[in-house]
Amino acid sequence: PQNLIIFIGDGMGVSHVYAAMTVSGNEMTFPFFPVTGFSITHSANSYSTDSAAGGTAIATGEKTNNRFISMRPDSTLLVTLLEHARQWGKSTGVISTSSLTDATPASFVSHVPLRYMYREIAAQYANGAADLFVGGGKNFFEAEVDSAGNRVESTDVVTALEASGYDVVYNLEEFVASDAGRIAGLMSDNDMPRLFEGRDPDYLARATAKAIEVLSENRRGFVLMVEGSEIDDAGHSASTTMVTEEVLDMDRAVKVAYDFARRSGNTLIVVTADHETGGMSITEGDVSRREVSAAFSIKGHSGVMVPVFAYGPGALAFTGVQDNTELFHDFFRLLFPGKKER
Repeated sequence: PQNLIIFIGDGMGVSHVYAAMTVSGNEMTFPFFPVTGFSITHSANSYSTDSAAGGTAIATGEKTNNRFISMRPDSTLLVTLLEHARQWGKSTGVISTSSLTDATPASFVSHVPLRYMYREIAAQYANGAADLFVGGGKNFFEAEVDSAGNRVESTDVVTALEASGYDVVYNLEEFVASDAGRIAGLMSDNDMPRLFEGRDPDYLARATAKAIEVLSENRRGFVLMVEGSEIDDAGHSASTTMVTEEVLDMDRAVKVAYDFARRSGNTLIVVTADHETGGMSITEGDVSRREVSAAFSIKGHSGVMVPVFAYGPGALAFTGVQDNTELFHDFFRLLFPGKKER
């Protein structure tokens, strides 16, 4: 493959996927990809990973401790897939339905010993690991001010991004209309709204389409990571309705990528998760009525394997049961044949 599009359904387990399939009447895209597998998700120090260690494993190919972002447990740096891609001339992008400083998107572009170092994560976007990124978290990119409106000593990342040639935009229409090759989309002050709170149901699909349009101009190819972030929050909230809504939202974006991949013939799509959230099990359902009922055994993350779905050249590498770190090594081998990992 020349291009890679990774979809990470944060917290998305098999039950989350099948619940969405039921509600859709089996009218989805990624569950019917021709290649499927499973990913083992434990972190270096916990059987149940968090999104920081889970994202790091996919982004760098190494296990780390929970709460670490693309650093080893000894705090030495790990090179991310997007940083490799930039080194070898590919374009790169990150899309999220939460804050860009959250653990999963952060794992692909930054390196910090604690996932809650949001301003430090935001500042590292200016290093250029992602040519294009869109999501929430605007407050962490702008200079911090006190209650009186006075600037507190803090990095103004927006100014740094503009100086580096990014077109900084603040809503979806501006993002889609931008004709720049480097775009920073800061869609909300903090986390983006969930769907039930009013997030545009076309946001993720349209953002994905725009990202593909921009990144595919590079003849050397691109790597794009798209996160369906709020599947995780749905599991934490034990909301079956929210689970299905958020999974189907990500699937609409997968359909955009799938249509592109079918046309291009040189694009690999991999859909997976960083971990499962909620210990979700399906208790009852009816596909003809598009109804499903589920139960949640925990409020946090479980340690179960998560599904992997793949389409396109190189997809067969993702069959069977693999450790989450192996996803990265498969990506690297397929995208950069003959190159050595750092």
